[in-house]
Amino acid sequence: MNLNQLYLFEDLDEKTLKKIEKISIKTNFSKDNIIFYEGDESNYLHLLIKGVVKLYKSTSTNKEIVMKYFYDNELIAELSNFENIPYPATAVAYSECEILKIDFEKFKKIIYSNEKMILKIQSSLIKKIKNLERIISSQLVLDTHERVAKYIVENQEDFFKTKNVLIAQILNITPETLSRVLRNYKDKGYINMKKREINQEELILIYS
Repeated sequence: MNLNQLYLFEDLDEKTLKKIEKISIKTNFSKDNIIFYEGDESNYLHLLIKGVVKLYKSTSTNKEIVMKYFYDNELIAELSNFENIPYPATAVAYSECEILKIDFEKFKKIIYSNEKMILKIQSSLIKKIKNLERIISSQLVLDTHERVAKYIVENQEDFFKTKNVLIAQILNITPETLSRVLRNYKDKGYINMKKREINQEELILIYS
């Protein structure tokens, strides 16, 4: 894959693309391979080219708290690079993955000379902040039924094509619990799996 096929670099000229190529390494990861551990130095900016990556933190009792799943063309934990702090969580390949690792110290000079790239990275960071706010709100304030309802409303496009086991991990509940909640919503007519429709107004009422 050429770099200009990636969202972050699609507007760059050939000279800039070649500079990025010189400071980048394409790396393949098998499923369950660790990409970086919580506490590792954030020397590289990680851009997911292909696959799915899970970012998670471990509690003192070794329970995993899923922070986010990353998909094609997403930056992974880039806030650590910009803040010059260790990675706050562990990233693991949830499927076969191809990742572009970019020497961040050298890459900064390229970023700050390109306004379009700055805006794209800014947009990515805003999405991460919103995701963190969602996790805090979901885990500390909402009960299980409210969490599921909020997830469905906020992820309508992905909900019907995402496996229940993955949704359960995102919400930090068991697949069995998720199945019970979804069955309840089906019975009440809040979701229709065959037609891929939801009753947004009723679901919003659950968590508002």
